[in-house]
Amino acid sequence: MGPFRLELIRRHRIGDAGFGLNEPSGLTLNADATALYTVSDDTRAIFCLDLKGRVSASESFFVSATDLEGLALSGDGRRLLAVQEETNCVISVDLATRRELQHSPLAAMANYASVAMHFPARPDNKGLEGITVNTANQHVFVVKECRPGLLIELDAECGTILSSRLLTEANGFSHPRLGPDRLDFSGLSYDSQRDTFWIASDQGKCPFHYDWNRDPVLQCLDLRLNVGGQSKRVRKAEGLAVDPERGRVYVVSDRDAELYVFKLHG
Repeated sequence: MGPFRLELIRRHRIGDAGFGLNEPSGLTLNADATALYTVSDDTRAIFCLDLKGRVSASESFFVSATDLEGLALSGDGRRLLAVQEETNCVISVDLATRRELQHSPLAAMANYASVAMHFPARPDNKGLEGITVNTANQHVFVVKECRPGLLIELDAECGTILSSRLLTEANGFSHPRLGPDRLDFSGLSYDSQRDTFWIASDQGKCPFHYDWNRDPVLQCLDLRLNVGGQSKRVRKAEGLAVDPERGRVYVVSDRDAELYVFKLHG
């Protein structure tokens, strides 16, 4: 599969101080891919955006937790899953009632001992950053930011850690402009057409296309922008959502509070 190429086709300013959307972090599509959900890690809100980045006040809502970093839609489309970095917790929210159904800290899950050595006792702001759902088997995947980068597979109920994998140079997670100690992982999206994952790096200004089953990085793509005739890259890409049917990749910038829409060629 591939090689792929990303072409920027639209960009939208989504920062809105009135709504409290200042630092978008995390992104997922709704069930029919007609809207997006995002969070801002300095508020308790989950924001619903149309595909042009406009906030829908009626579809946005508050939750009890702050420091939310990633979002995913459950396979049945009924729940939103969010990760909280400080506590390394997965929060499940019923979309119909907006009721929080479950708070599931990694440390309380079965088999936590298999990953405990990668999580310091005192939070270091290098915890869970992204979440997605493999819609083929409903397993939930979460990604740890760095030191080390780690992709963790959970069961559908977020009660058991099924497996994990370090994201290192050995399986292709490297970047020509960054050493391994600086490479981070900031967003995660499952590609249902290809049974692969797209993993964003804000330091690398890129997404990695990764095959979990065979364990290689298939490709590292640039998030390029044309600004005033100059080629630049998206700064602090903190969330991405892939729509494989329409060939679209949506990315949010934490620093610039913008939504970028890329066409996926290949």
